[in-house]
Amino acid sequence: MRFPRPTIASGPLCILTAIYLLAFTNASFWQKLGAYFHDHPQKLIVAGAAILLLHIALLLVFSAKYVIKPVLIFMILVAAGGSYFTATFGTIITRSVVEATFTTTQAESNQLLTTGFILHMVLYGLIPSLLIVWVRVKHRPLLRKIAVNTVAITACLVGAVVLIGSDFGSFSSMYREHRSDIMERLEPITPLKSTIQYAASNLKDNRVVMQPLGLDAKQTLAPLPSGKKLLTVIVVGETARAKNFSLYGYKQETNPELKKQDIVAFTNTVSCGTSTAVSVPCMFSPFTRAEYSSTKFRSSENLMDVLNHAGVKVAWYENNTGSKNVADRIAMVDLQNSGDTRYCKGGECLDQILVDYLKEHLKNFNGNATIVLHMTGSHGPAYYRRYPAEFARFQPECRTSEFSNCTNEKIVNAYDNTILYTDHILSEVIDLLKSNESRFAPAMIYMSDHGESLGENGLYLHAAPYFIAPNEQTHIPFIAWFSPDYASATRLDTACLKQGAASPASHDNLFHTVLGMMGVKTSVYDATLDRFASCRKAAVASQS
Repeated sequence: MRFPRPTIASGPLCILTAIYLLAFTNASFWQKLGAYFHDHPQKLIVAGAAILLLHIALLLVFSAKYVIKPVLIFMILVAAGGSYFTATFGTIITRSVVEATFTTTQAESNQLLTTGFILHMVLYGLIPSLLIVWVRVKHRPLLRKIAVNTVAITACLVGAVVLIGSDFGSFSSMYREHRSDIMERLEPITPLKSTIQYAASNLKDNRVVMQPLGLDAKQTLAPLPSGKKLLTVIVVGETARAKNFSLYGYKQETNPELKKQDIVAFTNTVSCGTSTAVSVPCMFSPFTRAEYSSTKFRSSENLMDVLNHAGVKVAWYENNTGSKNVADRIAMVDLQNSGDTRYCKGGECLDQILVDYLKEHLKNFNGNATIVLHMTGSHGPAYYRRYPAEFARFQPECRTSEFSNCTNEKIVNAYDNTILYTDHILSEVIDLLKSNESRFAPAMIYMSDHGESLGENGLYLHAAPYFIAPNEQTHIPFIAWFSPDYASATRLDTACLKQGAASPASHDNLFHTVLGMMGVKTSVYDATLDRFASCRKAAVASQS
């Protein structure tokens, strides 16, 4: 039996689609807006009506024949996808989220294709899209359509302005103060805007001419009497938040191995961003968080290049989604493509592969060297895939990417297991460096790229806009270990560092701190941003 296809004019179809988008794919937006206007329901109604008129005006722009259906379907699918992540994880689809989406691995993408996501897309995306495909759309002659649409769009815009103007003070205040928390939850407006911003930024960055940095860099430390070489291993963590490190007072013992090592744990460190795509290039750049932009990063060389100019041997070992262009001009090994069945499955590898690779290849370094290990760390939502079974110590744990199927206790336990495994990996790196002290004077520095939300205030994962990001997403662990020969060679007073471990630190410090650690002098080095500089001076003073 065939059902007759209904016919609808393009204008009413746009109106119905706008109503559908606001009513069914914007629950998070209405929840936040309703909370803001909870004492003034009439203002909520006025704001909602104005936003509906603006949506109708936008859709009417694309109501031409052969254009209307693809555009409306695209809008619905984008809104359905965005609403799932906003409702499930509290994630706002910012430019950095879009960038992370385009630069992630296939394995990470697959972990987000859960049953819940598929059902959500079918219910809120596919079914309404099929309805639009099914109906016949009636169009006026072109010139008449342009005239009618112009009048309708103008009427919608004027109506929206009148409604907003009826209480402009309240609405403008709400927009200024809560733009990122409320207005940027609008679907599909925010995902579309963020995608356009990302594309425009990429086009701009691709036209940037790379400028050399630190060509005057040189190593100034005297050779060690023993003939040993200086070795700094930088471990870049993933999604580790300081709050869940027992080194910083967390209730669960997540750092049983590191607490036995003679480390310095800096307690007051913040990240440059809330996503890997922002934080990793920022922390290796010469720019502070206040100065940083992707365009500036693309226009300049970075820490690894400056070390290279100074004659330091540099390498990057990758077990994440890439170096984010930091290692473009140096030796980089992508271990996720190694096919090592001991540690890798489904396009992802456990971080033990980094330790083993470092162990096998340290013999190839005959001069002063800096090696970066980029961990997969605690990347969610599939926390349970980041550690082997023997590190599933905190139980019960969440063993799915669908947080709706887990209690908060299970989610936190799975995350804590990732921190426990990170603790083990870092301790393994330190032990490996200790075992090579006959050849090197080694040191290790560990910084996470950003933190993670675990349900606080309804937020999960990360990538919140920085100026509204909770502390859980920006307060990160920063840990350092120094061999006795390293401390002696660089005149570093580790007791001084421990005494000042509570002083503020950030990703701004990494560039200059590592240059100082390797004894590299250059015009781009800033001692005021070298987190260890004052304790080198203290060591010099104590020896004079």
